[in-house]
Amino acid sequence: MKLSRLSIFSGLCWLVYPIFCARLSAATMTFSAVADTSLFQANPDSDLGGSSLVAGTNFTNTRSRAMFRFDLGALPPGAVVSGAEVSLSVSKVPDPDMRGNPVSYDFSLHRLLVSWGEGTGTPVTGTAAMPGDATWNDRHFGSTPWSSPGALIGVDYAEVASATTAVVDLGGYVWSSGGLIDDVKAWQQNPGSNFGFLLASDDETTLGSGRRFGSREQSGGAVTPPQLTVTYTLVPEPEVAGLCLMGLAALVFRRVRRD
Repeated sequence: MKLSRLSIFSGLCWLVYPIFCARLSAATMTFSAVADTSLFQANPDSDLGGSSLVAGTNFTNTRSRAMFRFDLGALPPGAVVSGAEVSLSVSKVPDPDMRGNPVSYDFSLHRLLVSWGEGTGTPVTGTAAMPGDATWNDRHFGSTPWSSPGALIGVDYAEVASATTAVVDLGGYVWSSGGLIDDVKAWQQNPGSNFGFLLASDDETTLGSGRRFGSREQSGGAVTPPQLTVTYTLVPEPEVAGLCLMGLAALVFRRVRRD
């Protein structure tokens, strides 16, 4: 069956239109953490919400885990997320005389499933928690404990890691995966489920895996706060899409009449 020129041109319009719109609307947006803190096993009732973040195991065999959350409210309505990556900056590693050469440890991001409080504790080991602060024992001090001290995997935070990256020495590190994209999409659809991420060492049984990371209170120089970069495209509203297609159809009709 012989196709008319109108049919061919119309088919091309439908194929080209979404590609054209996607390329015009591609964009990225970077979000800095709006809340962050650490859970410190050595001081289980202290808050570290105003100091650097710490995760891993120190040389006294006590564990730490970091948490941070991003507000995605600035994402444009209708944004279709196609990429997501989390950036963290290592600000301190174990002393050289204790660790020898730098050793690589995997650190994973897990989506948090419950709410928690940031607090303002500032020293390296934190300060006595105030009501509502997150500590090793409580996600809201004085009222709501974790399911297990330090947060329970599969209950307080997702069992499957969203992304994993090897961390060695000082500097910046990036976590990127399809799992992070899924997290952002889920939070976009249901903002009330956005409790952020928990960062933990995959090997909490090894002494010296602990690292300090830049917090949102720290900025300048080589230390940067936790950041989430989202790549997305904007899909036109149905009314806008209809107008675009009507315009394309008019151009096709004019072309066919000339031919």
